[in-house]
Amino acid sequence: MERTWRWFGKKDKITLAMLRQIGVEGIVTALHDVPLGEVWTREKIRDLREYIESYGMRWSVVESLPVVETIKYGGPDRDHQIEVYKESLRNLSAEGIHCICYNFMPVLDWARTDLLHTNPNGSTNLYFNYAEFAYFDIYILKREGCQRGSGPQRTRRMRRAGQDHDAREGA
Repeated sequence: MERTWRWFGKKDKITLAMLRQIGVEGIVTALHDVPLGEVWTREKIRDLREYIESYGMRWSVVESLPVVETIKYGGPDRDHQIEVYKESLRNLSAEGIHCICYNFMPVLDWARTDLLHTNPNGSTNLYFNYAEFAYFDIYILKREGCQRGSGPQRTRRMRRAGQDHDAREGA
């Protein structure tokens, strides 16, 4: 068993030194600075791997090597993007990283409606509210057909969520 931690890169307020101090052995991270759809080069991978290793830990898991939307829906550059993905996988392997997670979710890589949800005991966590997401999907993303199946109760909850969202954002 390896003690790992999800780390969001050098800009994460939780530093590698802090993680090492609490006994973390392996890091779960990604190349957050590589634009979507570009190859993860061996140099970029090596730089981050060596940075993590300089703190006495290893890059254990890639979370995530993004699957671009055009692969998911078979867009015009699908074949090229599949080659980019395969090259990135080969580069990760060549640099000794063999555990790669990916999210093949449609629309968004992952969805949380609140990144700092406060619980009754004062602790915080990520949070997902379906009504808020439906509001986002219908009124912000405006995806075709996403409103199908919305009954009156769901529509009321969604409108309330949208009003709450607008109030928080000052709209």
